[in-house]
Parts: sequence; structure tokens; C-alpha cells
Amino acid sequence: MTSVSCKQEALASTTLEKKVFPWYVYIDGSSFKDIEPVKEIISSISVFGNPPKSFIDECHQNHIEVYQAVGGNEETIDTPQKRKALVEKYVSDCNANGYDGIDLDLEHLRPDIQDAYTEFLKLASKELHAVGKKLSHCVSFYPALYQDNETKMFHDPAVLNATCDLVRVMCYDMYFAPGINKPELKHRDDCMGIGPTSNYPWTKEAMLFWMKHIPSDKLVMALPAYANDYAVTGDIKGRQVYQSVPDSINGILPSSTWLCYEKVNMYLYDGTDGNRHMFYASDARSTEALLELADELGISQIGFWHFNSVDPQMWDTTAKWKKK
Repeated sequence: MTSVSCKQEALASTTLEKKVFPWYVYIDGSSFKDIEPVKEIISSISVFGNPPKSFIDECHQNHIEVYQAVGGNEETIDTPQKRKALVEKYVSDCNANGYDGIDLDLEHLRPDIQDAYTEFLKLASKELHAVGKKLSHCVSFYPALYQDNETKMFHDPAVLNATCDLVRVMCYDMYFAPGINKPELKHRDDCMGIGPTSNYPWTKEAMLFWMKHIPSDKLVMALPAYANDYAVTGDIKGRQVYQSVPDSINGILPSSTWLCYEKVNMYLYDGTDGNRHMFYASDARSTEALLELADELGISQIGFWHFNSVDPQMWDTTAKWKKK
């Protein structure tokens, strides 16, 4: 028998408004005109780059929240003085430019920095919330790191839950294509072997892991809008391609093979570089499968890395998902 509380939780998950939170890379020539065609789909963007305040204001006029996306490493937060200065800069940038919050994208930090990172999160949360701003954090899912409950990460999931308004699960880089055969990255599981940047069962595993630690209404299921392309003749080399299909060869697009378990389209083709290639796509069909997974899990907030490479068919698929 299903408990009343479980039924209530399931009902709540189905009635939450569906929202789309992509990252946006602001470069020379960027403007709100890029967002205009899909502005009704988007609730929030997290911006890498330095947009003018007028861009942020225009987003707000169209009911789109704007986070400032920031990176960093161990050295940026390893002393109280550095943490204080960095958080002060976050608050200053938010107030000066009108950002709604900060989106922390720190990745692959050493586990031994966890205590300092906890203090950093607590300070950032306190100071941002004091001025009405929000704190968002990007997280990954690498099975080698999460083999048991004792495995220490650079961030404590309990602290993330206590300090952050949003936790964005990066459901991509399952295989980090540029890292294959790189000696300095041979210790990383995501650089061993070849495959898609994301697939259905791995994304489900990633979300189920984070759902154990973070309430579903704080989670963003972030999906890829790029492909993994490997030259598999001789020494394997990989790259990330920000398009949903490989380049045409002599004007002809290679045919795809649908991998039914992974729910990914794969292309096998001979490239202009003389090598045989395997191209694992992120496209409308794989996106549709992952959006169905979001519904199955009761996740109402999704995102894309990144806005600039989401193709029209993927936007159409996302718009239909929002209306379901």
C-alpha cells in the first residue's frame, strides 16, 4: 500500500510548474535577440561572460532570471581572507549588474578541500541571501567518486542542500571525449574509453543519487546540447562538437543508428581527415527520452549546456514537454 505522504509527494511533483534553466555563453555580438525566439520557454539563464546590464534588464523585462556563472579552484577559496573577498565580489557584482544570484561551477576539486569549501558555501549563502540574491551550484556524477557513502567529495551534499537554492546536476560528460589518451587525465573514469556524453540509464543513476541528498524541487536536470565525436583509426582522439549531427561528407549526411538502451543516435562515418569516426549525438530524440525520464522521476526543472547549441528541433521537443 502506498503511504499518504508518498501519494502527496507524487501529486506535488506532478503539479510543479516545468521550468527550463539553460546556461548561456555571452560573447561579442550576443544580445537578447538570441533568446527572443524561445523566451516563452525559458525561466532562467546562467551566464558565462560579461553581459552589459542592459542585457540583464531585458531578460528581467521578459520574466527571465539571470545568474552569474563563475568557476574557480582550490586556490580561490583555501583561506578565510580569499573566501571573504570572493563572496564580497559576488555580492557586489549582483548588486551592480542586477544578477538574481550566483551559479557556482567549480569542478574536480580535491576532496581534502571539503572543510574550506563548506565554509565558503556557508558564507556565500549567508551574504547573498542577506541582499535577496540566490545561490546555485553545479554538481557532477562520476561513479568512481560515489561508490559508497563514505567517499569524500570536495563538497558535502548536506551542506549543498542547506546553503543552495538550486543544485544543477550536470547529466553530461559521462565520457569526456577530449580527455581520451591524455596522460594527465588517465586517472579519470570519464576519460577511459569512448561513448556518448550522456545516456538514459546513466542520467537516471545520476539523478537518483542526487535525489537522495537534495529535494527534487531544488534540482535541475541539466542535459547536453553537444555531441562526442571520436576519430577511431589509429590512436583514438576525441572532441566535443556543438551540433546535433556530424558534418556532411560530400554534401551527404551519414545515416544514424539508434542505440535503444542508451537512447542515443550514433553515426559511423569516414571523415575528411581520413579517419573513421564515431559520433554520439545529443539531439531532439535523445532529449525527448531524457525529458520523459524527468517526468518519471518527478523532476520539473531542466537545463541545457548550453543555450547557444540547442537546435530548433530540441527547443520544439522541450516546448512540448513543458505543456504536458
